[in-house]
Amino acid sequence: MLHLGDASVGRAIVPAPLIGLSTISDIDGTGRAVASFLLVMGVAVVVRTRWPGVLDRAVDATLERPLRAPLYGVAASVLGWLVVAYAFGQALRLGGIIGRAAVALGVGGALVVGSFGFVVVGAGVTTILAAHRPWAGPLVGASTSAAVLVALPARPGLVVWVLVAATGLGGATRRWVHASRSVERRATE
Repeated sequence: MLHLGDASVGRAIVPAPLIGLSTISDIDGTGRAVASFLLVMGVAVVVRTRWPGVLDRAVDATLERPLRAPLYGVAASVLGWLVVAYAFGQALRLGGIIGRAAVALGVGGALVVGSFGFVVVGAGVTTILAAHRPWAGPLVGASTSAAVLVALPARPGLVVWVLVAATGLGGATRRWVHASRSVERRATE
């Protein structure tokens, strides 16, 4: 079993993001599902109370081009994990508590961002079904995140969890990537 501080198994180097995911996958399915449900709902509460317009803008961006959102979300996730993997590698070189704390913060941050993706997916589903109630969307997103982790074995469940979360993040990512073009167009008009 790998722990956060183990950077290698025998002579094979294990990529840092897999270290965090392997620790998460050691938890039983029910525990992961409950933790995921609570995390998604916690993120929803913070976003709804602290930044109420962020969720609506993210849902609108995802629903503008729903077929492109997964592509942008997966691309952003891959790029994000590459950056995090590099940062983990540097943090693990420090070793000890500092390295393990940096890895834990990175994995925790990725889980929070992924949880926001589920909030967006749930809110998008309820918007499509014309049941736009403020807390129905986050509840659907949290339930989906838990169901994925209960229905599938550990590693495939984590992969599907990441893909669904990336879909929720794709619309906002697409808007962000193309934002400079609209600014340039406005400047020339």
